[in-house]
Amino acid sequence: MKPQFTRLYRIWHWMMAFSVIGLLGTVALRKTFLSWRTNSELIQVKLSEVGTEVTAETAKMIAKAIRAPMWEWHYIFALFLAISIAIRLFMVARDRSQFPLFQVINAPKEEKLKKLVHMLICVSLMVMTISGGVLYYHELLGFTKDGVHWVKELHENVMYGVLLLVGLHLGGVIMHELTTKEGIVSKMIHGDD
Repeated sequence: MKPQFTRLYRIWHWMMAFSVIGLLGTVALRKTFLSWRTNSELIQVKLSEVGTEVTAETAKMIAKAIRAPMWEWHYIFALFLAISIAIRLFMVARDRSQFPLFQVINAPKEEKLKKLVHMLICVSLMVMTISGGVLYYHELLGFTKDGVHWVKELHENVMYGVLLLVGLHLGGVIMHELTTKEGIVSKMIHGDD
């Protein structure tokens, strides 16, 4: 029987997981500790307490400068995600039976949900990567910042789908590990070849 968790498959999987965790982590920081709205208000309040007044615009500029390095990490994780997608596309091109849609269609009834979640994760991460690339390179592509606002909306909304799908994936792995005792986590780390 052909091994399912080959070295290339495991490298792809963990590179994808590392990228997604990093990307979601930077977004979580953006929405919480490094929110420019919250931090610009804090900057204004704290500076006024020591007798220094700054405008809301200056405080916003400072708050955005504080979180700028976090966005650099977001772009680095996005690059790793793009590379992992390229690896997956190579794997699919090499072995057509791995094409996610065919896996959903050809899966036994009890495997269809798992295969569907995997396919939706792949599709949503591709949408995230493409839309993120358009946002990052919008000027090079000839778009204004306002001209790609809808792409930003798509990028942010698909992120919530990614969160849901990753949660379903992790829940499925845990359930599978507890019920079938096949050692899927161990195979994903050490391989089955």
